[in-house]
Amino acid sequence: SNFDCSLLQHINRLGTLRCLTRLDVLVDQNMYLEQFMAELPNLLELGLNILTRPGLSKHVYLNYYIPRLEAVVAASKAPVLKVTVVAETRRQVTKVFRNKYVKKFVLTGPCTFNVFPVMERLQEVVVNLETSLLDNNCTYWKSRSDDRGLHRAGLCCVNFGAVYENCPNLERFMGVEVGTVRRWTFNKWNIKMKKKFYDDYLQQGGAKEMKAWAKTRWFSRCPVLPENIGVLD
Repeated sequence: SNFDCSLLQHINRLGTLRCLTRLDVLVDQNMYLEQFMAELPNLLELGLNILTRPGLSKHVYLNYYIPRLEAVVAASKAPVLKVTVVAETRRQVTKVFRNKYVKKFVLTGPCTFNVFPVMERLQEVVVNLETSLLDNNCTYWKSRSDDRGLHRAGLCCVNFGAVYENCPNLERFMGVEVGTVRRWTFNKWNIKMKKKFYDDYLQQGGAKEMKAWAKTRWFSRCPVLPENIGVLD
């Protein structure tokens, strides 16, 4: 990471960073990018490919990896954000992605990545999940071994419930049209959205009745954003 940081500093001194429109980089728990984002005013697309050690300690995970990842996302002014998770330590911790510029968010990763988007301009969320393992695709938290063939759209990777108050311009989520539903109270909004996502589940071949589906594949309460996860030293 020290080498990567030095390399970016050198490129920045040449004035080249200001010309970049697309940046695709490999990042780990020692990422450094947030300090360079202000030097990329013309960036149209930011790609973050996450490769951390699989056994990060709780201290490193909460005090370095998560806050630095969130800081990079928040600092970007690119309208397209693409995050690909190659490998990371599996922990049941919410990642809050705050950004005022992102319009399209593309995430490729495990079901347990657990992102809460807070993006006022966000219009579309694309989530790419494993689909080649027949009856063992979904690895969402506490998923039953006999209920892993289809993913939990709205829970896997990105929590759809978090968009209610935090992504007012969202139009499309994992292929489901969501922009036409008015934002009344959370409960009224949730009833409408639940029907849309249940229909999507049936179209993919799901066979559960709606009540059984909602019990293990949907949320009943509005998710609460954590105030603080980790603090950078």
